[in-house]
Amino acid sequence: MRGGERLLELTPSQKKTVRHQFDSFCRKVLREEARDYERHIAWRSNHEVSLSELSEEQERQMYVLDEYPSEQTHFHVQGYDVAIENEDLANALTVLPDDKRDIVLLAYFLDMNDQEIADKLDMVRRTVQYKRAQSLKELKKEMEVNEDGTQSE
Repeated sequence: MRGGERLLELTPSQKKTVRHQFDSFCRKVLREEARDYERHIAWRSNHEVSLSELSEEQERQMYVLDEYPSEQTHFHVQGYDVAIENEDLANALTVLPDDKRDIVLLAYFLDMNDQEIADKLDMVRRTVQYKRAQSLKELKKEMEVNEDGTQSE
């Protein structure tokens, strides 16, 4: 030993004690780490679901389809803008005269009853009812023509 340096020298018995203490410490750390891991796995199993286990309804809630205005046909009726996504229906509606198209759009897309439509269009309620019924027949006929290319009766 030189110049005041003292080296800590342990006896074999002390070395064995330190080794046992270190061994005990390592075992405690590993045991607690295993408990933490088991708690984490239990938490994950309670809070997470595998995508393969989702029902179709739950899957549909996981995504959003983008909607673009170019994929819709817009009709303006009495100050309202009505967007139609179904191309066949939009094409059939364009064939109808304006007054009949307005009645159909107000009734089925803006949820107005015949009296409300009659008031908006300055018509008699019975006239609105008649034109709505006629419009539906024309729409059905037009969509059947569009569906198979030939007119069915």
